Amino acid sequence: MLESRRTGDRLCVHLSGEIDHCVAASLRGEIESLLRDPTVKSLWLDFSDVTFMDSSGVGMIIGRYKTMKARGGSVHACGLHPPVDRLFHLAGLHRIIAIAGGDTEHE
Repeated sequence: MLESRRTGDRLCVHLSGEIDHCVAASLRGEIESLLRDPTVKSLWLDFSDVTFMDSSGVGMIIGRYKTMKARGGSVHACGLHPPVDRLFHLAGLHRIIAIAGGDTEHE
């Protein structure tokens, strides 16, 4: 469901498949577990292999944003395909999440 990689204070999470109600709950728990480490200051979410996302995914992202903001950190998204990018803009996520092109390997 997700792969993660830690480099310094940066946590990169590669998401894949469909992020709907059932999956979002699981992702929330997995990512929060990774964020228990208070030295993580930058969370990168790679959506390059996400084929679908609904409002549950938006809620999951906002929750991780709040976690990171509370510790003075940041959240970045990359690899947004047009439907997911559209949802980001409709939900206003682009105002609080830094959106980068490409993948986390090159950012």
